[in-house]
Formats: sequence, structure tokens, C-alpha cells
Amino acid sequence: MKMPFIKKYGEMKGVNKYREMNDGRLRKGLVVLQREGFIVFFYRTGHYLKRLFLRQISPIVIKYGPKGYFMFQNKRLPYFLHTKSLTWTNERAIEVPIAHSYISEDKRILEVGAVLYHYYPDLKKDVLDKFEKGQGIINEDVIVYQPTLKYDLIISISTLEHVGYDDDVKDQEGTLKAIQNLKTNCLNKNGQMIITLPISYNKDVDKMLFAGKLEFDEEYYFKKTNLFNQWREITREEAKTAQYKHHAETIVVGIIRSGRDN
Repeated sequence: MKMPFIKKYGEMKGVNKYREMNDGRLRKGLVVLQREGFIVFFYRTGHYLKRLFLRQISPIVIKYGPKGYFMFQNKRLPYFLHTKSLTWTNERAIEVPIAHSYISEDKRILEVGAVLYHYYPDLKKDVLDKFEKGQGIINEDVIVYQPTLKYDLIISISTLEHVGYDDDVKDQEGTLKAIQNLKTNCLNKNGQMIITLPISYNKDVDKMLFAGKLEFDEEYYFKKTNLFNQWREITREEAKTAQYKHHAETIVVGIIRSGRDN
């Protein structure tokens, strides 16, 4: 259940959650206590303890729990179950296999947001992430990034909704600007972009999405259907009523099929 008194970090003025990611637990707790008060502190502490428990049982669930499949573009894809980010409990379970289904060795690939980076470290690709530090990660802003060579495939898994929202500078059109820059300056002619976004996380993104401003050539909507993290495809109209909790209950998979001429 979504608590009305809990704000997303993007709704807090002057807060960038990615700048706070490397802080220790004690410092994070003190910051939450000072910034949001006792009620929110205890609520967030409870959520942290729940995730700590899930991390402990994660190897057992992945090994012995049901595996399952879902349908995407008439293809039967297996749910992606991994201890990292507890994918068996959230939208990563379908985002990762959908994105991975587009990958082939003959493509020059850019990942925006280091997600596949953690699950497929040997996959040949460039990774662009403004805040995450790691070997080979390009720490530049996706809104202005211009590579020397363009890409045949650009993948972004639940990342672009944070641009201009969970960011140093708030910008209601941050996601749109990021997509436009990727399409104009990063994507090869006849290339593809595969973008997943959570519905109801960033209301400005929702408005642009449902108004057609993100200019996806294809859109596929998926909804979590039960506590076992099973997902099914739904209509665009159904997606408009989605609610965001600690993780997405509904996502969109947006496909852009070609960039401008080089």
C-alpha cells in the first residue's frame, strides 16, 4: 500500500538520491530522520529490514521456487531471477529478458543506466550512467552525451524516468530531452532503442507518454498480477490507472525504430 505521507525522492526539493547512494546506513538513517521525521524514518526502516530479509532468502527462492514464463511479442520469455536487486520480486524480472532478447553480437550497443552491466558483465557494450561508478562506465549526462560512433541498439531499463527528477537540476522534460538526444545524436540510421519506464513513478513522464510526446513507434504495457511477481500484457487505457508502490506495478516497453541520418 502506498503511504500518502511518503514522498519519492524526486518530489523533494534539492534532493538527489543518487548522490546519497554511497552513504553508510547510519548516515542515511540520520538524514531521513532529520529531513522527513520519525514516522517516515520508522516506515523506511521497516522497508529496509524487509528487503534485508528478502536478500537472505533470495538464493533459496531462486533455486527452489517456480521459474515461470511470460509472453512478449508472441515470444515465450523466462522470468529473470537474480539476487542482485531482488529481481524475483519486481519489474526487473521481465525488463531484463525483454531487453536481452534484442541483443546480438553484430550490434554496437549502448546501455543507458547500468542494469545489464551487473547481470551480463561480459556482454560487449558501452554503458552510460551519470552517477554510478564502475569500470568502463561513462559518467556523462544522457541529455548532452554525443559519442564518436553511433549505436545500432540503445537499451535503457527503468532509468530515463529519473532524468530531471532524481537529479541535480529538476527538469519536467528531462526524460523527453534524454530520448531526443539519444535518437538524434546516438542512434544509427535503422537502429533501435528499447526503453522501459515505470508508470506512475514520475507524473511528468506519464503525461508525456500518454500524450504521445515520447514518440515511441511501439508501446507494450505490462502489469504485475500477483504476489508471486507474475506479469501480463495490458492495454494502454488500463495502464493509465496504475499506481507506483516501492516498485513499479505497471511498466511500458517503448520501442523507437530508427534514428536520423549520420
